[in-house]
Amino acid sequence: MTDYKTIKGEQMEKIKFGIIGLNYDTEAGRGWPGARYAPKSIRNALSGIMNRMEDNQLFDVCNRRLIDYSKMEIKDFGDTDDICRFNHEKALSDMSSAVQNVIDDGYIPVILGGDHSITNAGFDALYTKTKGNIGIIDFDAHLDLKYDSHVQGKYSGSSEIRRAAEKERINPHNIVEIGPRGFNYSEHFHYIKESGITIFTPQDVYEQGAQAIAEKALEIASNGTEAIYVTVDIDALDMAFALGSGGQEPAGLNHFQLSKMLRIIAPSAKAIDFVEVNPMTDHRELTSHVCANLILDYFAGVYISNFDSE
Repeated sequence: MTDYKTIKGEQMEKIKFGIIGLNYDTEAGRGWPGARYAPKSIRNALSGIMNRMEDNQLFDVCNRRLIDYSKMEIKDFGDTDDICRFNHEKALSDMSSAVQNVIDDGYIPVILGGDHSITNAGFDALYTKTKGNIGIIDFDAHLDLKYDSHVQGKYSGSSEIRRAAEKERINPHNIVEIGPRGFNYSEHFHYIKESGITIFTPQDVYEQGAQAIAEKALEIASNGTEAIYVTVDIDALDMAFALGSGGQEPAGLNHFQLSKMLRIIAPSAKAIDFVEVNPMTDHRELTSHVCANLILDYFAGVYISNFDSE
């Protein structure tokens, strides 16, 4: 599999990102469907920001840097419009195949969901294309460790981390969840304790700092692994910062914290998804704009690591 990291003393000519929309949701959090419309809305927000580009460059204001997009090749692979939609597991299989095509073409998958069930497809694609062990970093308000549900089934957006942890080349000790909070199933307490999954709550981030948490997450997820899959559920943010989401929770991360952690983790991600943006519950597509900025944070993190590190 292509190694997208910089080798010491060498630099890649271009970083290749493949955007693909997995425009699919099931019941979408708490009975609010609509995450299937997010890829289009997020692309619109990205386009609005990219229109500010001059000479292939964007000014990364908060980090006082120019991001040179001539060093990147960003290809849009479109949406998975032709997947099976009446059989959930078949739909996930179809979407996995679509993401595998992105990897086969030599691009880092940048996946636009969709509800969090699509992570089953994105992760399966990376797992299929990777020979060694894989670590996972999940930004999320929820733990998504449900064993099964008579309502949602085994491959829902409430169980994708549990399904990943059951795979042969996944050690739960390499799974990190950042942002979970609130009150949840008692089975999650016991599973975390028994499996060795690491969680960092928003309180941990506030007390220890975003940089320290991101560095710890990378250390855990990369220990003995060949690749890291990153999934960003927009509800990791406090509900004040992400109105259009399927499962908002109070007392979450703020945008600066998530942005900083994402930039630090970005160079190590072999695939990444952004999920649970719901334009149908949003106001003036504000959450899509938040997500678009996070995607650009991801691009900037990879770019700076490879071409502009101090």
